[in-house]
Amino acid sequence: MYEDNLTASNPKTANHHWFPFLRYKRECEASGKEVSVNDWLRATGQLDEKIAHEESVALAAKIAAEKEAEAIKEIEKEALKKRRKYKVKPRKKQIKRIVRVSFDTQ
Repeated sequence: MYEDNLTASNPKTANHHWFPFLRYKRECEASGKEVSVNDWLRATGQLDEKIAHEESVALAAKIAAEKEAEAIKEIEKEALKKRRKYKVKPRKKQIKRIVRVSFDTQ
C-alpha cells in the first residue's frame, strides 16, 4: 500500500510539521551532538540565503578593515614625510645669534 509522506502519521517517515526535525534531533542525540533548529535548517539547505548573506557581511567587514588599515598607513607615511621635510637642524651660528638676541632683549 502506498503511504504519502506528507499525510502519514508515522514520525519515522512523515515529512510534515516537525517530524523531520525530530528525526534530526534523534540523530544528534545518538551522536552526542547539541541539537539546534538553526543547525537543522542549515543542514537541510533552508538557510542558504542567510549563510550567503553572513559570508558577504563578513567579507565586507574584512575588506573595510583592510582599507582602513591601508588608509592609516598612508596617513602615517605622509606625516612622516612632512616631519622629515620640515625638520632642519639649526647651525651653530644660528644658535649663537638666537642666544645673543634673547640676552640682548632682556
